Amino acid sequence: MLFEKTERDERTFAAGGRVAGIWLGVTHILLAGVIFYRLYILGQPDEELRDFQTVFAISLFGHMLTQLFLGGLLPVPTWRGMVVCYLTLAGVIAAVCLAIYGVPEASQWHSTWLPTFLGPAILLGLYRLTAWLGRRRIEKLIAEQ
Repeated sequence: MLFEKTERDERTFAAGGRVAGIWLGVTHILLAGVIFYRLYILGQPDEELRDFQTVFAISLFGHMLTQLFLGGLLPVPTWRGMVVCYLTLAGVIAAVCLAIYGVPEASQWHSTWLPTFLGPAILLGLYRLTAWLGRRRIEKLIAEQ
């Protein structure tokens, strides 16, 4: 054997997972900072940052989905919680867009209002579905033991 065998228990797995999650969070914050710096301080066009934005989105949502499904770590929101989250997200997005761009023309609803109200609904729906599937998976594993 090339390495000594190390006995690991639940505490070492949990501690390693926490540290890895914290480090991933730090790198996500740094990557988001780089994206915002290049967009708003340096004034680079959005097209030049698509690769950073894509990697950031894949990494962030991939981590959340694996934690939800495999770990069952994040809570499953109730329907009331989903409505509150949806209204908060859609309201904040709409308020920020209205403050920046003003009231859009009615003919441009597909590029202004539709993403504002449909985007949070899709994200929350995917979150709830994945969290529910993850919780169901964990409950099956516990029942089998």
